[in-house]
Amino acid sequence: MDKKITHLNMSNNKPSDYLDYLLEGAELNDSLLQAYRNFHLTLQSIFIAIGAGLLVAILAFNEPIRSTLATLILVILGIISIYILIHMRKIIIARGKDVNFWHRKIIRAEQDLPPDRRYFTQFKIHQKLHRSDADHLQKLFLSTRIINDNDIDLLVERGLGHTRKILDKWLFVGIGIIWLLLFIISIGYTIYCYIRP
Repeated sequence: MDKKITHLNMSNNKPSDYLDYLLEGAELNDSLLQAYRNFHLTLQSIFIAIGAGLLVAILAFNEPIRSTLATLILVILGIISIYILIHMRKIIIARGKDVNFWHRKIIRAEQDLPPDRRYFTQFKIHQKLHRSDADHLQKLFLSTRIINDNDIDLLVERGLGHTRKILDKWLFVGIGIIWLLLFIISIGYTIYCYIRP
């Protein structure tokens, strides 16, 4: 039996069946990743909306005691939000690594196909086209050359893509900055309420 067919074979199924299995695994884990992101973004949006409402109320108060109570509620809410932010980031990054696992398997399996049929690999190269080494990636992955795990890292692991950088890094940083601003303004105004004549 052909060695390549054996590599892609699962219980005497066709090679395409194995690729379908890998694609389903990647799709499932990517769906879970998006679900976690959507849940977290929705939850943080609610927290920030409540925090902004509390800040408006704090700025409208002229009494130090009422301002202090509202600020205390805002700070507690912010701490809860940041706690969830930190833990959800860990979960989302871990789920992203799960997606990468399946992507690695697909790229590895597609090496047993003719270069013009390595559609997923072509897509991953397309995602990297903004890099100067795109031609190198095409020669590496769309040829008969044998690739290793370090080569696959060029498409999957090495650095976050543009979308990943926004969703898995800068979105979290942005939420943290929003809460920092809410803290500074609310606490600063509350202190002002005590020291003003």
